[in-house]
Amino acid sequence: MSRKVRKQGIVVIAFLLILAHLMMRAVYDIENSLGDDETLGGRICSALLRQGVEFANPYMLYAGGSGQNGLRSVENRILKNMPLEMCLLLEAEKDNYVTEYRQPSVIEEMAAIENNLAYQSSLKNEIETESHSENLTDSSGQQEPVQMTGAFVPAQAPVATYSEEQLVDPEFIRKNFYSEDATTQIRSDQLQYNTLMGFDAALKQDNSNVQILVYHTHSQEAYIDSTPGDPSTSIVGVGEHLCDILRTQYGFNVLHHTGEYDVESRDNAYANAMVGLDRVLAENPTIEVMIDLHRDQTNPDTKLVTTIQDRPTARFMFFNGLCYTRALGTLTNLPNPYVQDNLSFAFQMQLAAEEYYPGLTRRIYLKGYRYNLHYRPKSVLIELGSQTNTVEEAMNACDPMAHIIAMILNGENKQ
Repeated sequence: MSRKVRKQGIVVIAFLLILAHLMMRAVYDIENSLGDDETLGGRICSALLRQGVEFANPYMLYAGGSGQNGLRSVENRILKNMPLEMCLLLEAEKDNYVTEYRQPSVIEEMAAIENNLAYQSSLKNEIETESHSENLTDSSGQQEPVQMTGAFVPAQAPVATYSEEQLVDPEFIRKNFYSEDATTQIRSDQLQYNTLMGFDAALKQDNSNVQILVYHTHSQEAYIDSTPGDPSTSIVGVGEHLCDILRTQYGFNVLHHTGEYDVESRDNAYANAMVGLDRVLAENPTIEVMIDLHRDQTNPDTKLVTTIQDRPTARFMFFNGLCYTRALGTLTNLPNPYVQDNLSFAFQMQLAAEEYYPGLTRRIYLKGYRYNLHYRPKSVLIELGSQTNTVEEAMNACDPMAHIIAMILNGENKQ
């Protein structure tokens, strides 16, 4: 009996020693910031994953490389043993729910507003949940279904600027211009100011041929007071109003493609849209700019509205797909040779919006997949307002949006 007790004691002691060793190794990993997560919780998760895999099967850590690359290799191997999850990730290009983004809390938003004196006057009547930039300083210097309230006058000069010191810092740009979905991550080299602004977004041809394509992957999106069955009061009608402004006020040759790809279901809308886009581009090879205009889906109590020239105006958001996820790395099955060009195009418009119409835009949202932005270097997805906005607010947003687009396509932001 005593021999059996001794054996059990030895086993218990050995287990405690192993547990203590694992805890010490985990603490060591955390203190040395293994993994790329910035939060302590993220570091703990990375450390526990590494220790667990090392304890169970150490060779797996080195099968695909060491460090974080090894962890990604392990993650991919696990997913390969889970066919449903892997299928969902690989087919996410066909999962069209690009809306319903995570929104910061109301407390976070109010803190951001209180710390941003440059925005207080324009944001005092806003109720919304997206953070604004906090580092702006004053700087001197064919279809219209809804009647607009008041005449819009394009801003003639910037009303706010960023300093050169701020803009040359990739982390400043990341924090103040972008919101990253948890599934993806943008690299610092993609956020270099000289690269983003070095992209030549100016149109290369005159308006004798089609220059700009506006279309809607989700044509059924509507606003709080849209008339059911009346596309003139949906995102399609708002898109036509934007096209009309770009044509009549700025002289661009714009094609509005009203193909419907989400009538029966939003599933496969992006894949369905490719058929129509291929045809339109084959018929109009001179198209340089592609704008996929959407309406966002937010929390019911979110109101994405500001005031521009005494007009209630829906706020909007530029959207980029990175063709990269934390789980799978670069998505070689969904190639986009224009990822950096897309990023630069959206950034230049976002910067112009912040300078000329502070508070009008939300931060650029980054997600992992492609979203049909691979057709042209100057491709962008725009979320104009949400389901809680009125049609009038969305229509009003088309005026400053068109002005921002025109500035970039005419090269005025480089002057």
